[in-house]
Amino acid sequence: MNPLAQWWPVALSHELRNTPLACQVHDTPLVLFRANDGRPAALPDRCPHRFAPLSAGKVRDGQIECPYHGWRFAADGRCTRVPGTELGPCSKPLLDSLPSCEAHGLVWVGLSAERPSVPPVAPAEHREKLDTFWITDQVQCSLQDAAENFLDGFHTHFVHAGWIRHDKQRQKISARVRPLADGVEAVYSEEGKQSGLISRLFERERGASMGRFRLPGLAEIEYRDHRDRLNLQVSAWLTPCGDSQLRLFARIATARGWLPAAVKRSVLRQLFRVVLRQDRQILEQVSANQRRFQASLVAPLDGPQDLLGPSIRRLLEQGQPLVFEERQFDIWL
Repeated sequence: MNPLAQWWPVALSHELRNTPLACQVHDTPLVLFRANDGRPAALPDRCPHRFAPLSAGKVRDGQIECPYHGWRFAADGRCTRVPGTELGPCSKPLLDSLPSCEAHGLVWVGLSAERPSVPPVAPAEHREKLDTFWITDQVQCSLQDAAENFLDGFHTHFVHAGWIRHDKQRQKISARVRPLADGVEAVYSEEGKQSGLISRLFERERGASMGRFRLPGLAEIEYRDHRDRLNLQVSAWLTPCGDSQLRLFARIATARGWLPAAVKRSVLRQLFRVVLRQDRQILEQVSANQRRFQASLVAPLDGPQDLLGPSIRRLLEQGQPLVFEERQFDIWL
């Protein structure tokens, strides 16, 4: 996959207000700010004068002002003011601006001068009205490891024992794995309500559940009841941000109902922070162990329960749609 040809989420839209934000995509440090028209702008996070971080400056009239000597830069990278001189605005950019946009509650950037041809990857749509909220996190691991972890049901009996599932209360269910135009999906059926606390609190009866990965970095799980009504959807956008760090933007969505959204948000936020902390711990342990064995690291050994991991690996390596016939499995989950 060519990361330069993709849109990457870098911030929640509501967090980008009147002050600049620092972020990083792969190995590129950026400053985000809102231009005069309210649209997001992205520039390299350095003043070309003395390399001060522009993210430590201020936004003035829709332009970013350097905290060191007050040089100002427009959204297109042109310098518009050099205090203490009579220099007028530059006709050519001093900084290379990057494509940026807003979609699905997120601010996105592209890493090349040309705007990516494919729009930012969207969460699955639903006919129900939704209550949503966001959780963000950062973890030291690869995109591949994080995506597989998020969609792997077989680790939940151990990493999240009691919260999601129990090892001694498994169910025999049917799983279908099929390719998507830009990813891969597993559909699970014949599963009752999970034995963990989160399912008992927030699910009606379980009809079907889905786990899907879509390029360049959306991992999504979805639980529906027997009437095909949404119980819970978690959409996690994953952005590599250098030094083996990964930024997570997770949107938790439930169907709007009698329970006030504020109550659901308060309880679910606490529960998911526990789950994310547990996942972050195991992922960082895996990442550290990979570095320990770096000199002799071999390809991971896939087992029959690894329904999506091998496909996610191929998608990230090749960046092309997968071609295979839908496969069906009976598993104990």
